[in-house]
Amino acid sequence: MQTPSELFEPLRFFIIEVQKQLQGLESYLETHDKDQAKKSLARIDYIDNHQINLINRCSLYLINQSQIGQQDSAQILAQSYQQLIHSLKELSRQLEKVAYRALNLKSFKLVQKQKLFKSLTILNSGLEMLEPAIISPSSQVAIDICRLQVRIAKLCQNQLDNNQKRLKKGQQTQALLEASLITQDIKRLGDVLLRIGESILSANLGQAIKLERYHSLEATLSAIELNPDSPQFSISTMGETKSGCTISGVFSPESEDDKLTAIFKEGQQKKLLEEKQGIESWHKKFPGVAPEVYSYHKTGDKAALLFEYMTGETFDKLITQGDRTNLKKGLNALFALLQDIWQETESEQPYPAHFMTQLKKRLNDIYRVHSEFDLRGFQLGEVKQASLESLIQQAADIEEKLTQPNGVYIHGDFNVDNLIYDPIEKQISFIDLHRSEYSDYVQDLSVFMVSNYRLTDFDPDVRKLITETMQAVYQFGESYAEKIGDDSYHLRMALALARSFLSSTRFVLDNSHAKSMHYRGRYLLEQVVKLKPKKYPSYRISKELFRE
Repeated sequence: MQTPSELFEPLRFFIIEVQKQLQGLESYLETHDKDQAKKSLARIDYIDNHQINLINRCSLYLINQSQIGQQDSAQILAQSYQQLIHSLKELSRQLEKVAYRALNLKSFKLVQKQKLFKSLTILNSGLEMLEPAIISPSSQVAIDICRLQVRIAKLCQNQLDNNQKRLKKGQQTQALLEASLITQDIKRLGDVLLRIGESILSANLGQAIKLERYHSLEATLSAIELNPDSPQFSISTMGETKSGCTISGVFSPESEDDKLTAIFKEGQQKKLLEEKQGIESWHKKFPGVAPEVYSYHKTGDKAALLFEYMTGETFDKLITQGDRTNLKKGLNALFALLQDIWQETESEQPYPAHFMTQLKKRLNDIYRVHSEFDLRGFQLGEVKQASLESLIQQAADIEEKLTQPNGVYIHGDFNVDNLIYDPIEKQISFIDLHRSEYSDYVQDLSVFMVSNYRLTDFDPDVRKLITETMQAVYQFGESYAEKIGDDSYHLRMALALARSFLSSTRFVLDNSHAKSMHYRGRYLLEQVVKLKPKKYPSYRISKELFRE
């Protein structure tokens, strides 16, 4: 952790005041001398002043560093100090709570227990380790601070269990309950100490991180001989997936021009195992499009995945940045790649996507976000409005009768932010591959089209690029369908787009944009269910659907 003197010196005084507060509480619990409790509580005003002083210094430090062009690094450091200041203040509040509760005890002997005294001694040792942890180039001291929480929790829980046994006997009930509340408060002090250690750990790595996540990072990095304690090593948050996984970029000492070395992804074990297996399956079926997996680490129901960083830009960035030249080149490269993949992985049988079945499963999630879409059918005069459920069921009956081409291996989550185009290497890369499977190629195309439309950049030039991209994808699919003799392409695409337009509204909070998507999806379903079977071969999706 960096230690600028204008922040570090007042932080040292802050820590000393918290130590004095703790020591006064310890003395009171040992001696039952109320003067010691008063000494402990008297430190609170000093601690409040130190907190305000440090917060002001953090703001001033950030301003000064911004003026000399060091805003990014200063922002991370200031946030780390603010998190540490907040956690120390929280610790002080908890000590205050214990002191006031102890002052009101009826039976003081029930808290004069060796386990509780030892817990407070461990807490004090943790505070003594803060300064070494802050100035150390290694994260080990911060990790040792975090681990003290386990020792405190174990001691306090043993005491709570003892109190529970005595409570069952019905003796000293009130006194035992009061002693148990103080024990719980001391146990929470260990939880706060854990957060303090994690604050220092976060500062070392340049982003917020918890101990469990650090161990996952450490375990995965060992596979490529990277050390998170290296002075030049850092990670930066890149976002969170819709499934709740956190994504970070890893910068190593050997990386050139601040380029990312790898991607660190953490989340539910099931999701990350599926992604690992998806990446591995692509290496077997069509090498070159998926990143290399460096390592996989699991802990309980959580897991971490470290994989290759793929250079280039995602398609959503090409569109929102108005990069028309590279967008066109990227689409051409994507279309050529998809034809190669579909030819290479074509199965000997159809794998229907069952678009309407997919949509049915997502209806409740759609209505949770947009309850206004949950409309039942009605009739006004001669005008009838079918319910969405009714349209889906009618469309599902039609879908079951459509001829299906042989299945191909698809991405499965073919969104604009999961496809990367490298204009230098002129190649396409796939990421987020946990849903890869054999299916209808129309599935990927329709998801890609709607993920373009779903972008919430409403600049007219951007929306024009989105329209052109959707039309290009539709025409590419049409050409491929003619090539393989797929005579139900247009109908299946209508159902697939309806599925994607309607189900994607659950990710869009902008009411106007969500309604636009909903009406497009519903329009497509109404078009399909009204169509006479003899008109199926001539059906085409109106290009107006792709325009605003």
